[in-house]
Amino acid sequence: MNANTSYEEQNLICSYLQLLLVDRIFHRDLQVLTNHPLLRTPVLYIEVLSSGMERVTLLLSEIQMEFARKDIRITNIKSNKEGLWADAKIRGQEMRVVFPLSQYKNELYSRMRVYLGGMNHEI
Repeated sequence: MNANTSYEEQNLICSYLQLLLVDRIFHRDLQVLTNHPLLRTPVLYIEVLSSGMERVTLLLSEIQMEFARKDIRITNIKSNKEGLWADAKIRGQEMRVVFPLSQYKNELYSRMRVYLGGMNHEI
């Protein structure tokens, strides 16, 4: 983290990365559920997943508005089995935010549970 960037800005970028990942996971799961031959009531699961996707989309748009307000631009996002990272420009200053898999995996599942309507008090 650069000295000119705040902890809040770095957390905002990490939340954005997580939401993008959750969105991708939900889309993949929706395709699997839609085409799963053994489910008797896939529409119920699809409704829950679609509702979670709507929540994620809303949060992503709120973060994008906050990015515009704080002059933050994400220029590149990469991931591998070790984690996620994003290159960003914050008020014209370039920086990289790294989010290791070990750090975000548990938080990711907690967030997904909340977006799908489950209860989790850790967020």
